[in-house]
Amino acid sequence: MELTINPASYSTWIWSIMKKKCLLFMTFWTVFVVLLGVYWYLQLLQHDQHTQPNIAAREQSSINNGLGASSAFLDSMKKYCNIPTLNHFNGLEGNFEEEYDLLGVITIFRHGDRGPLVTVNDKIEINCSSYVTERYKQLENYVRTYKSDLLVVKLLPKSDFCIPGLLSKQGASQLIELGNGFKESYAKYYDFSDSNAVKHVSASTTPYSRTIQSVYSFLFGLVGSKTFLNINLQKKSDVTFCFKNCRCEAAIRLEKSHKLELNKLFENDLSLTNFSSQVQMILKNSGKSKKSILPSTLKDMVLHYACHDQIPDCSIKESICLNSTTIMSLDYYLKREAEASASGLNLKKAAILRAYGLLNNIDQQILSWINMSKKRKSKILLNFPYFHFFSGHDLTLMYILASLHIYDGYLPHFASRLTFEILSKGSQYYLRILWNGLDVTKKICPSSPTYCNARILVNFLHIEMKRYFQTEKFSEACEV
Repeated sequence: MELTINPASYSTWIWSIMKKKCLLFMTFWTVFVVLLGVYWYLQLLQHDQHTQPNIAAREQSSINNGLGASSAFLDSMKKYCNIPTLNHFNGLEGNFEEEYDLLGVITIFRHGDRGPLVTVNDKIEINCSSYVTERYKQLENYVRTYKSDLLVVKLLPKSDFCIPGLLSKQGASQLIELGNGFKESYAKYYDFSDSNAVKHVSASTTPYSRTIQSVYSFLFGLVGSKTFLNINLQKKSDVTFCFKNCRCEAAIRLEKSHKLELNKLFENDLSLTNFSSQVQMILKNSGKSKKSILPSTLKDMVLHYACHDQIPDCSIKESICLNSTTIMSLDYYLKREAEASASGLNLKKAAILRAYGLLNNIDQQILSWINMSKKRKSKILLNFPYFHFFSGHDLTLMYILASLHIYDGYLPHFASRLTFEILSKGSQYYLRILWNGLDVTKKICPSSPTYCNARILVNFLHIEMKRYFQTEKFSEACEV
């Protein structure tokens, strides 16, 4: 029997098979695409989980690197701080040959650590009592036993925190330790614990609280609690201790010319032009004036942090800030400013005029001690030595140093000192000069076999006046 196939049934059967295969194929690709999507999503999720910690780690690393650089930078600034330490006085004061007698000592020192005159952020409080010595605590305890608020305000720093322009407890500690260092250095020439110390010690200060508190701190370290409040203390109105030789228009003009020279240096020198723009950005959150900011001004702001073991806040989103590595070259800027100041003719001439009054006063004091010494040798009993101290500012010292040609261009750091020792040997009288404990006599009197002639200061001053102003008279020089 012959098999017959119905064409219509065959077509239906073929279509059914193709339909099943197509459905199976579509199902397979759908599952494949879904699985591929799930796999891609899981991979993306896993990658994202790994990436986020890496980003955070990089950000933290950036912050840590910034803090590390900041710490190193601020540590490098500490050489300007003069951190006070107990019983660690470095100086050659009183260290001269035994054949010399000591007639007297005159010392000019800068006040101790203070709050900055210009701040980056007025809202930040910094603890300025990080380095407070035991002797300061003794001073504080002694003053408070009087139970006098007036005496506390007069003698003690106002707060544990830095206050702009005011002496810090760290600053008071610096001067106490300096006073104690002087007591030990001159112990073989005079007993400062003697009740007669008030007759042999005197002091002068400018009217600012930071210099007044500094001199009392120094005297506490020198003579102790029994007599330091009884020392004769004179207040002078001018930071240069100019006495009768103060007003001088020529000095004002010369100082302005020197400041202009420094500003032009930082504007015109290609290696320094970046400095001014950096300072503008650093001070953008400060309400202070942003004009004529020099490296020494920025240093004063930096020391606010460096001298008290603080690192200023800095966001990695900021393009620059005080602790950024982009101002790591501040030392270089300070060096260039110092070189220009040390060699600046205008500053040197201004310094001679500014220091004229104080140098003459010191010379007159030396002359009076010499005359007293001659009377003693004429059988009139007089006890030596005598001591006088000037509590001043960085400018006080800068003018004296520059006028004597021993200024290196760096503003003197806190508690810096310049000491004049008046010596006698037989019928001859000499002057020994020390800057921060180092003997610099030879720099002023290079041809002298020993020390300077005791009257060298006034003689030196007259020579310089004649050289730069063609007159020895202060009034005439101030009109040039």
